[in-house]
Amino acid sequence: MSAARRPRHARNRLRSTTVIVALVTLVAALAAACSSGSPSAQQPGAKRTDDGVRCTLSAKAVPSCGVLWGISSRPPTVDKLHTLETAVGRPFDFVYRYHDVTDTVPDDAERAVVAEGRLLHIAIAARQFGGGRVSWQQVADGRYDDTLTAQARGIASLKVPVFVTFEQEASQRKKLDVSGTADQFHQAWRHLHDLYQQAGATNAVWTWVMTGSDDNLQRAASLWPGNDVVDWISWNVYNQSGCNGGQVDPSKFESFDDKLRVFYDFMHQQGGAAGIDASKPMMVSETGSVQYAGDLGRTADWYASIPQVLRRYPQIKAVALWDSATDTCDYDFDGQPTVLAGVRKAGLDPYLDVHGAVSPKT
Repeated sequence: MSAARRPRHARNRLRSTTVIVALVTLVAALAAACSSGSPSAQQPGAKRTDDGVRCTLSAKAVPSCGVLWGISSRPPTVDKLHTLETAVGRPFDFVYRYHDVTDTVPDDAERAVVAEGRLLHIAIAARQFGGGRVSWQQVADGRYDDTLTAQARGIASLKVPVFVTFEQEASQRKKLDVSGTADQFHQAWRHLHDLYQQAGATNAVWTWVMTGSDDNLQRAASLWPGNDVVDWISWNVYNQSGCNGGQVDPSKFESFDDKLRVFYDFMHQQGGAAGIDASKPMMVSETGSVQYAGDLGRTADWYASIPQVLRRYPQIKAVALWDSATDTCDYDFDGQPTVLAGVRKAGLDPYLDVHGAVSPKT
């Protein structure tokens, strides 16, 4: 989605909350994995499958079964997170949040998210919120090394795996027009990766996030920074139905499967020619459907279909919902009981309930 609607991180002090015991146990195990320096170590999770096999999570945050269920919301506060978890009847496994190159990372909200047992996905945008764009060449040249290194040390201090993305959806034409060339993006990504290594942030799980639409595919391929500096391949999946044009058109409906396959198929069919190792674990980093005012059940069914679709794509190991709205595109699923029911059905499906449904604090 457009960077213009990215939520700013909350800076308020947050109240203490009840620890989600099962997930805290998982994070403690992950901390041990990161400390051991073994990238392939499998750590115990908190869920057993129907056949009695225990699900595990690697130090690169790859679940051995099922799919991690995540969320990005507006406002991006812990209170909002708790409200959503109560509404959907389970905790989220990870939270996706957005920062610029000078922000404090992690902030208080993110430390609370980790303390309660969830994972984080942190996106660092090549910009200063309120101050405009930052070129990829400036990042590559070290212009922001002081603040980016401080962020890396903050990530390292969490001592659990953290998904880290530089310039999510860099394949958008409007970003390429103002931020630089594909080669400059490669340089910036690799420079940031080096900074994290030097800062001891070996717990960073490098997650390359592109726009999932068909008009971005070739641009995305040109922005691959290298197999040695990417752990996960990710893209965004939205059923917009023309909402960006100012009006929702039900005739433009696209299923979750239809939208997901555009980027998935491209990676597998043409990724190799671009030097991309398409066997890496995959993530849908943002997803949502607009609401059809006269047929909310159609939107609910779109969400409810997610687990069954993902079973057909076992390489996809994580998916995060986008719960927010703009003037023209409404993805605020908890605002409509009918749509919320579809989201709840998806989240309680065993395939997405990797850690077991643990009731959050109300």
